Amino acid sequence: LYMGGMGSEDTNFHAEVYRRMGYGDVVDEVTALFRSGRKDEAAAIIPDAVVDDAAIVGDTDYVRSKVREWEAAGVTTMLVSAGSVEQIEQVAEVVGNA
Repeated sequence: LYMGGMGSEDTNFHAEVYRRMGYGDVVDEVTALFRSGRKDEAAAIIPDAVVDDAAIVGDTDYVRSKVREWEAAGVTTMLVSAGSVEQIEQVAEVVGNA
């Protein structure tokens, strides 16, 4: 949705972020599929690398190392999703000790 369906035909700020990340060809394909109603196909062609470049998902050690990398690259704000209080506590520990 963010890559291929947000905004107007001419302006999709989310897609532009992915273009700047080097995924312009993927954005074009996803947008064409999404806007033609083939949303499942659009989602299926997104490479794992896009997800890895845009989200941190993994065990505690992996998350800790990626948070350090993102901080070193200048990231100052991260959105966190958790499914339980325990996960929130784990994220707090990782971020506090990154």
